[in-house]
Amino acid sequence: MSSSQALRQVFLQPNKRASHLGRHPWILASSIVEPASKCQLGEQVDLIQGDGKWVGRGLYNPHSRIRVRMYTWDPNEWIDGDWIALRIDRAIALRRILERQSHYDAMRIVFSEADQLSGLVVDRFGEHLVIQLTAGVLEPFMDRIIERLSHHLKPASISIQTDGKTAQNEGIEVRDEAVLGTLPAEPITIHENGLLWRIDLQAGQKTGYYLDQRDNRMAAARWAPENGRILDVCTYAGGFALTIAKHTAGAQITAIDSSAKALDLARENAVRNGLQEKIEWEQADFLDAMSARVDRGELYDMIVLDPPRLAGSREHVQRALHAYHRLNYLATRTLRPGGILVTCSCSGRVTREDFREMLQGVAVRARREMQILENRGPSADHPVAIHCPETDYLKCFIARVL
Repeated sequence: MSSSQALRQVFLQPNKRASHLGRHPWILASSIVEPASKCQLGEQVDLIQGDGKWVGRGLYNPHSRIRVRMYTWDPNEWIDGDWIALRIDRAIALRRILERQSHYDAMRIVFSEADQLSGLVVDRFGEHLVIQLTAGVLEPFMDRIIERLSHHLKPASISIQTDGKTAQNEGIEVRDEAVLGTLPAEPITIHENGLLWRIDLQAGQKTGYYLDQRDNRMAAARWAPENGRILDVCTYAGGFALTIAKHTAGAQITAIDSSAKALDLARENAVRNGLQEKIEWEQADFLDAMSARVDRGELYDMIVLDPPRLAGSREHVQRALHAYHRLNYLATRTLRPGGILVTCSCSGRVTREDFREMLQGVAVRARREMQILENRGPSADHPVAIHCPETDYLKCFIARVL
């Protein structure tokens, strides 16, 4: 199709006008009047207000709840391979700036909506790239995406991952395969914050490593007291615990996770970095573990809380906030006066203000004063799109509890 051809028009419901003039990239099925004839997967469409005014241009997916993913609000732009390539160029330009000031070799190269490429995530682990495709409408552009990434980054391999749930929701096939080069048969080693981390690219999306917490792990280490008693709750692969152990002399660290597999990975990382004697590992449910410590009257100088996502949809937000409240309340009960609380939420549906108000409620209930020292988000290779609040998904508050 050329830009001289007329596109099919998709009309917004009359009551949906305001939010989509704000350039949010997701147009839900409930927000539009479905075309009389069915659009094809990936078909380029113009979004139109009920009064006939042009809003923007996107790609249509008849299978997805996100019926149209918006990619441009310029009527002169055409969503084709060249347009996609330019967006990848722009994303990589940001990461080039970060590379000049970094001491790590793993990074998010493309971050979906935050890089105006909704549904495309690209992570680099050393010489290898991993693409997560979460939007069926981008599948026709995959050859061009792979070509552009290869042109800029010269990777040893590129693999694509699309999990079963996403594939079902988007009307595409499950994928977990190398599309360029060969995946390393053995786990690779990457560097971050003075530590070595083992990454198994053959394990699909479960690499055991979260790029978005990189800077928060180091921030926590800066606040960790020398010779302090420290608790890392939901440690997973040991990210916070090992970073604190590496950069804090004399710390007594206990790290908790409910997954035996995760703790095995954490122990391997500890051995790799010569820190196995500095951390005690405990397998337990995080709420049960915290409740038991309250009952025993244990006290700590720092507690890190990094639970898994607790709100996968809008309907789960209140339940998630109750769980966050309980967990943080238990933490305040086990912190010495002046202790440091590092508390995180990766639930995009829970807003930053929701999370701050939850902490305020915890402080009131616990009858403790709380000073917010840092209000942090993900590392800078995960930028926040001003028009898409969901990209501000990771909250990390560092507080002093008095």
